[in-house]
Amino acid sequence: MRILVFGAGAIGSVLGGLLAKTGHDVTLFGRAWHIDAIRQHGLTMTGLWGDHTIRHLGTAASLDDIPRDPAFDWIFVCVKAHQTAEAASALPALLGRQTLVCAFQNGLGNYEALIQQVPSSRVALGRVIFGVEIEPGRVHVTVCADDVLIGAPDETFPYQPLGELATVLKTSGVPTRVTNTILLVLWSKVLYNCALNGLSTLLEVPYGKLLEQPVTRQMMQAIVEEAYRVAAAHRITLEPKTAQGYCALLFERLIPSTAAHRSSMLQDVRRGKPTEIEAMNGAIVRLATQVGLGAPINALVTRLVHVKEHF
Repeated sequence: MRILVFGAGAIGSVLGGLLAKTGHDVTLFGRAWHIDAIRQHGLTMTGLWGDHTIRHLGTAASLDDIPRDPAFDWIFVCVKAHQTAEAASALPALLGRQTLVCAFQNGLGNYEALIQQVPSSRVALGRVIFGVEIEPGRVHVTVCADDVLIGAPDETFPYQPLGELATVLKTSGVPTRVTNTILLVLWSKVLYNCALNGLSTLLEVPYGKLLEQPVTRQMMQAIVEEAYRVAAAHRITLEPKTAQGYCALLFERLIPSTAAHRSSMLQDVRRGKPTEIEAMNGAIVRLATQVGLGAPINALVTRLVHVKEHF
């Protein structure tokens, strides 16, 4: 396959790097501080999925550097949520007649931004729940709570390419499955992000530490309960069916399996970069406002993360 990773940060570099290692034609498009190091020394990958140095990668640090011919089979959108609209506006010029798009992103609202520029029949979504730390030219896979899941909200999206993509990702070393409930799956990931990312960033601790204190457990439960009330008001049915059921899953399985991970949001704050809090807890607050509800704990976490961005 010929693949463009649009936004080759932590997640995009892992996906693209492992695909390139197994013989696929991959171009990484990202920030110069990372791309320049890859050009000089290759991409170094360590951690959960083995230690590799991958040199057979195309690289681009500007849109003009991205090769258009031959056309890409897939474009992976891996930018931060606040960059999605800008990325979407660049995609039409990069699409070939058969090119498909798959967004591997956090938060709510990314799909809506993408289909403003790309037909929904060509846009798939991916749920990623593995953790990665990044330095120039290097990525370290820290944890993995579950398989990558890919699917398409638009029923006219062709199923066969989804199955093929899942197979090549799995063959490359990324456990991947196709799902026909991708929006539900992404809502579950948003619950995970809302419960963990903001608090982990504010307290500067790995996820596992949040289980150790009653006050942080209570805050995580309140965040989830607010999100469930908001989803119900918007007629979105979540799995598990109740907030209590989700908290049991979060506390007993999801957090223990990612206990050592530190939020990528904290990495963004330490680099002086904007966070994705508005696509996570901030999105819950906006959705609550639309139906006349409050989400005070999500609002508090959102405000405090914005404060921390400036310190």
